[in-house]
Amino acid sequence: MEEKEIKNLLDLYFKGECTPAEKRYLESMFDQLSMHGEFDEKTIDREAVMHRLKGKIDRQIRRERFITLPVMLRVAAAVFLITSVAAFFYYKSTGFSRVQYVITTVPKGQRMKLTLSDGSTVMLNAGSRIRYPEKFNRETRSVTLLEGEAFFDVKRNDEKPFVVETPGTQTQVLGTAFNVQAYQAFKEVKVTVMRGKVAVKEAGTGEQKPVLLLPDEQVIVNTATGYQTKKHINANESIGWMQGKFLFRNETLMNVALILENSYNVKIEFNKETTKEIRFTANFNSTDSLEKILFAIAKANGITYSINDKIVRF
Repeated sequence: MEEKEIKNLLDLYFKGECTPAEKRYLESMFDQLSMHGEFDEKTIDREAVMHRLKGKIDRQIRRERFITLPVMLRVAAAVFLITSVAAFFYYKSTGFSRVQYVITTVPKGQRMKLTLSDGSTVMLNAGSRIRYPEKFNRETRSVTLLEGEAFFDVKRNDEKPFVVETPGTQTQVLGTAFNVQAYQAFKEVKVTVMRGKVAVKEAGTGEQKPVLLLPDEQVIVNTATGYQTKKHINANESIGWMQGKFLFRNETLMNVALILENSYNVKIEFNKETTKEIRFTANFNSTDSLEKILFAIAKANGITYSINDKIVRF
C-alpha cells in the first residue's frame, strides 16, 4: 500500500467524503486491526491488540485537559498512524489499491455530462459534486453523489448492480434512468425514476427493506430521521433542470435560494428566519434574468429584496 493511497483515503474520511460503506469498514477495521511494533498479519490477534490500543487512546483523550501540547500532538499522531494501518488492511483486503477515484465538481452556473467506464452517463446540475472510480472493477458499480443533483442513465449489467450513495441514501439499480437530488442544505434526498426500477434505502441501515420505485414514482428521504415518503409524480418535472427550466413545486424559499445561488453564482440571504420557510410554486427558464425571478418571488409573497455586489437579501 502506497503512502499516497493511504493519505487519500484518510483525507476523504476526515472530510466526510467516504462512502457510507467505506466509513463503516474503516471504523470497523479500527477495532479489528493492530499495530504493536513489528507484527505478522497472519498470526497476530488483531482484535485483541486493537481493542487494548483503542482503549488506551480513549483514556488519553479523556485526560487531554491535563496534558501538555506536545503530548497531545503525540496522541494525535498515534491516532493517525493507527488509522493509517486500518486503511492499509482495508485496501489490502478489499482490493481498493487497484481503484483510482475521481471527484468532479461542477462550477456554479454550469451543467456537466460524464460518461463512466461502463458506458453509463451522468448529467450533473450546477454546484454538484460526485465521486466515482476511473474504472469499475469490483462486484458492484458504486458512485457517491457528495452534493447536488444528478441524472443517471445506467447501462444494464445483471452481474454488477449500479449503486448511488448520498449522505443519506443508497440507491441500487441494474439498468435504468433516474434523478437524484441530494443538496445537503435541503436535509432530504429525492429519488425519481424515469425508466426501469430502482431500490432506495436509508444509508447504513443494514437489512432495512428498500423502497421500490417504478417510472413516475419518487421517494423523499429525510436525512435526519430516515423517514421515507413515496408518491406518484410527473418524472419529467424532476429533470426540468436538464432542459434549462426551474420548476418549483411548493418549495421553500430556502431551497429555491440554493438552486438560484448555484445557477446564477450569487449569495442569497434572509433577514428573517420565517421568510426561509415560505413556500413557492412557479415555472421559469434558465434564460430568464435573476432580477425577473426575484421580482416574481417578492411580488407573489409580499416581501422585498435588494441586490448588492452579487448578494441578494430578502
